[in-house]
Amino acid sequence: MDWYTPIKFLHVLAAIIWIGGVFTMLMISMQAQRSGDDAGLVRTVGQMGWAADRIFVPGSIAAAVLGMIVATLGHMWSDLWVILGLVGVAITMALGILVLSPRVKRVASAGAVTPETIAISKQTVTLVKFDSAALFVVVADMVLKPQIGDVTTLTIMGLVIVAAAGLWLAPGLSKVAAA
Repeated sequence: MDWYTPIKFLHVLAAIIWIGGVFTMLMISMQAQRSGDDAGLVRTVGQMGWAADRIFVPGSIAAAVLGMIVATLGHMWSDLWVILGLVGVAITMALGILVLSPRVKRVASAGAVTPETIAISKQTVTLVKFDSAALFVVVADMVLKPQIGDVTTLTIMGLVIVAAAGLWLAPGLSKVAAA
C-alpha cells in the first residue's frame, strides 16, 4: 500500500482546518473591531482560546507531524520548499502557543469587557493578522515549491513576511511588551 498519498491528504486536511479556523476567527474579530463592537471583539478573542485548544494547536501539530512524515516518505528533506515550510510552521506555532494562546485565555478568563480586555483583544487581532499572512506564505510555499533558483518567488514570499512583520508583528509585539 502507498502510505504517501493518504498521509499527504491528512496533512493537507489538518492544514485546511488550522488555517481556515484562524482566518475565520480573524475575519469575525476584525468585523467586530471595525464596527466598534468592543463586547463582540472581546467575546470573539475570548473564543479564540477555546478554538486554540480544540482547533489551532491540534491542527498545527497534526499538519507539522504529518508534513514531516510526508517529507520522509517522499525523500524531500533536501528540498528548499520543505525546509522553508517547516520554518514557517514553527514560527506560526510558536507565535500561537507562546504569545497568542496566553493572551486569548487571559481575555476569556477575565469574563468582562474592560479597557484592559479591549486593548489586549485589539493587540491580539493585530498579531493574528501577521500570523495569517505567515500561514498564507507557507501555503504558497507548499503549492509553488520554490527551489534555490526561484528568485522571484522567494523574493515575493520574503517581502510579504517583511511587510506583514512591519505592519502587524513589530507594533503588536511592542504593545505586548508594554502591557
